[in-house]
Amino acid sequence: MKRNLHLVLLSVAVALTLATVTACPKKTEEATGGASTSAAAGGPVARINGEEVARADFDKQMERTRARFQRAGRQVAPALETRLKENLVRKLVEETLIAQKAKSEGVAVTKEELDAKVKEHKERTSQTEADVVADLEKTLLRDKLFAKLLASADPTEADLKKYYDDNLDKYKQKEQIKASHVLIKVEKGATDKDKKAKLIEAKKVLAEVKKSSANFEEVAKKYSDGPTKDRGGDLGTFSRGRMVKPFEDAAFAAKAGEIVGPVETQFGYHIIKVYEKTAEQQRAFDEVKESIGTSLRARAKSKATRELLDKLKGEAKVEILEAGISLDSKKAPVTVEGNPLEGTADKPANGAGGGAGDRPVEAAGGAKPAEGAAP
Repeated sequence: MKRNLHLVLLSVAVALTLATVTACPKKTEEATGGASTSAAAGGPVARINGEEVARADFDKQMERTRARFQRAGRQVAPALETRLKENLVRKLVEETLIAQKAKSEGVAVTKEELDAKVKEHKERTSQTEADVVADLEKTLLRDKLFAKLLASADPTEADLKKYYDDNLDKYKQKEQIKASHVLIKVEKGATDKDKKAKLIEAKKVLAEVKKSSANFEEVAKKYSDGPTKDRGGDLGTFSRGRMVKPFEDAAFAAKAGEIVGPVETQFGYHIIKVYEKTAEQQRAFDEVKESIGTSLRARAKSKATRELLDKLKGEAKVEILEAGISLDSKKAPVTVEGNPLEGTADKPANGAGGGAGDRPVEAAGGAKPAEGAAP
């Protein structure tokens, strides 16, 4: 009897406790990075003017982001995970604000516009067609709304010239050379005896290519151990900072048409032929003004877009319901590699740093070895 009485009293206590918990109101944190009860239970990640951003959308896009890191062979550290979540919540909030503003402005994407864009992108992505359509529709809606609300003013000739004059260093063509080489490779850990044998071999190659009848390309194809062997040792055109220093110093010290070597690097001995040398020169304004105009227009559009989004956020009631997330505008968004996302305005205009052949051939932590100079 006593046991039954205890069970009845315990049941009543549990029922009262549940009733009390159910009666407690849910708390929603507004734009503070706190989490509501609904968010913790799998509810929306944000609410904008009463419209909810579904957790399913957030989770799906986070999985896509994590997959990009996995394909790149990168781990997502906890601090970066938080930044990526903030990026995504910011993006979802802005997409919702844009959709709301577009609706109030009578801006919409037509089926024809969307179909045309989908056709362009379908063959260039691994996303499902549904995801492609959804992403492109948001992009088109954004572009159409901003085209309506943002005034577009092209920079004047004076604006372009001022930018050029203020950034002359961006438009300097660095000193460049066009060269080829023969690599007599020395393996890591080679003995002094082995190194000496390779040096003797390199000197013989040098003597052969210096003969008046010798063809450097054919000699490179015959003797070189480097990946450029099949191209006759061709390294293309490059500027300083692209090759390991001993190779660079010897190549840039040589005259056009001169053959020098053997030059020792960590890869072995190089015989280098310099075909052409181009001194550093200032690129003319007329040569770069079109790219400057593109850069300035992109900068102006980026600034106006950000100001409009900030205005929309300021006028809206934005509630962030995802735990630990803040939309602090002072935090720069990050790329898939975890680096701060560069603004268009901070990038040099096209071609500012060098010519068409000025391609990077640098290894991590130092100049790229000449043996791997050309892809």
